[in-house]
Amino acid sequence: MKNLMAISVAALLAATQVQAAQLDKQLTGKWQSLCKKASGSYLQITSFFSTDGYYSAKSVFYSDAACRASTGMEIVSNGKYRLGRSLTAVGGESAQEIDIDVHELIGGGLQLPGSGQKIAQVIAIIDGKLVFGDAPGLQAVTSGERPQKLNHKFYSRKQ
Repeated sequence: MKNLMAISVAALLAATQVQAAQLDKQLTGKWQSLCKKASGSYLQITSFFSTDGYYSAKSVFYSDAACRASTGMEIVSNGKYRLGRSLTAVGGESAQEIDIDVHELIGGGLQLPGSGQKIAQVIAIIDGKLVFGDAPGLQAVTSGERPQKLNHKFYSRKQ
């Protein structure tokens, strides 16, 4: 019985590692989000995830719902990311923890508050869509708690 339990645990661990490796491979590259209404304007995010754990993201603000007329406002973020354990998100989807260390957060040529923060998030790639949790796991937003629900309304597609 102990051997059967050890084999079951080993199989589960191996399956989790395979799933993590597959997500890591799928995640690398350039992604572009939908155009989303945000604070009276519109926002589109272009993200890049490297194979060696670095990310960069550029948020561009627009005056139109098609995200064609830029307002000239951009926020650039970069740093490191680490994929964590697999989990089942609220709604039953498979997701994975991701921790994002923000090294720089720059807007209008100025360093913005948020640099040096760690974001606890969840992530999934579903039908070719990169989906994050429904809130950033920041102290000011969720008391640092990692979200448990995916936001299917705002996602990115690989470029």
